[in-house]
Amino acid sequence: MENRRKFIKKIGTVAALSLIADWASALPVSDKWGKILPQRQLTRDGQKVTALCLGGYHLGFIDNPADAERMVERSIELGVRFFDNARKYVDGRAEEYMGKFLTPKYRDQIFLMTKAPGKTGAEVRQMLDESLKALKTDYVDLWQIHALNTPEDVDNRLKAGVLDAFLEAKQKGKTRYIGFTGHQSPKTHLYLLKKLDELGIELDTCQMPLNVCDPFFESFQHQVLPVLLEKKYGILAMKTMAGGSMMGGRIDTTPKNIKTEDIPDVVAKTELTYANLHQYVYSLPVSSLVSGCRFTHELEANVKVLRNMKKLSESDMKKLEQYAEPYAGMIVENYKRILK
Repeated sequence: MENRRKFIKKIGTVAALSLIADWASALPVSDKWGKILPQRQLTRDGQKVTALCLGGYHLGFIDNPADAERMVERSIELGVRFFDNARKYVDGRAEEYMGKFLTPKYRDQIFLMTKAPGKTGAEVRQMLDESLKALKTDYVDLWQIHALNTPEDVDNRLKAGVLDAFLEAKQKGKTRYIGFTGHQSPKTHLYLLKKLDELGIELDTCQMPLNVCDPFFESFQHQVLPVLLEKKYGILAMKTMAGGSMMGGRIDTTPKNIKTEDIPDVVAKTELTYANLHQYVYSLPVSSLVSGCRFTHELEANVKVLRNMKKLSESDMKKLEQYAEPYAGMIVENYKRILK
């Protein structure tokens, strides 16, 4: 077992160094809308995506449709070509915005993903149809099983035909690739990967929290990332800023036992900068970083980090981790759960 762990750690390090080396030499390419942000490989067959993906959740919180349109247009101008969404994000408004402002004009130039949180095969099939209608497209590039919470949740969804529905959608051409997401516990991700091994099935992608606090508490980076690399999954990073908690708050609902005002502002209290939070994750072997933005200035700041990205050494990353370590755990990483 120890030898296997060392092997997985070794291939994870090699993959990380390979991606970072590729990063240093990557030049943005262009399409008819302008320069594209640097890209990384997402899938085993070589599909690439921009290393920054615009998250759909925050887009749905924009009340004024004109502001949502400006966000979409600005993201295209800045070179983003990868867009995230999910059925039920803000009661479907997030998908509707993209269906109104993104796909009619840019569908051929973008990589579009959405997710389904349904618990049964019938439910996720209906959600996919609703997503396609809202997004105004015949297919999505990536469809993911959304927000797996516990091993029991995995078992229940498999028994209820959720995986079958996803495989069927891929076979029918309603999605090009399929994956899964979750943010509560690395044990859940590992459990699903084990079940997939038993079934002889490989998915294409996994979306999970990765940030500078993660290594010290219920760590996806240490527990799940090496296994995904071994299986050649595309890795999508989310919660790079812990859902906003690293700045002392969140835009979405916190658990009832956590008061937003009690969350420390990690950036204000340490030597960490906002740019560091993204730089750290980009220096991991991830395919793309999914970041939600409510204002165009947030998007512009995120793009600036990517365009000015510098390779972080191992010592650089360790230093950032040292700043963050005192704040790791349930208060800042309040989306996680400790499973028995």
